[in-house]
Amino acid sequence: MITCIAIDDDPLFLHSLKAHFSEYEDLELVATFQNPVNGIMKVVKFKPDILLLDLEMQYLDGFEALDSLDKKPKVIMISAHVNQPVKAKRIKIDKYLRKMQIDGPFLRKAILEVMSQTSIS
Repeated sequence: MITCIAIDDDPLFLHSLKAHFSEYEDLELVATFQNPVNGIMKVVKFKPDILLLDLEMQYLDGFEALDSLDKKPKVIMISAHVNQPVKAKRIKIDKYLRKMQIDGPFLRKAILEVMSQTSIS
């Protein structure tokens, strides 16, 4: 079972993610958080396989959230922006998805693709 935590300040998007995960037998959405500080604390505690992380949030953006983690899970950065952010080059992320791309089969494929990547740590 592949475990995931999602951090996004959009409650409708988190609700949509929960619906997608309910269709998967091999993936589990352990928790969702609108507050990035609370979400990062749970990532430290639960150590999910994958962190689904919004790029732009109030108080703490996705890059700042990642900077606060000593040990990072695989990261799928999610954003409503059309282009991949320039900052992504300074902090390792495993995949970048636009919110408008995400549907059930696409999300599952992206997660499995990231999990199959070899870590270089």
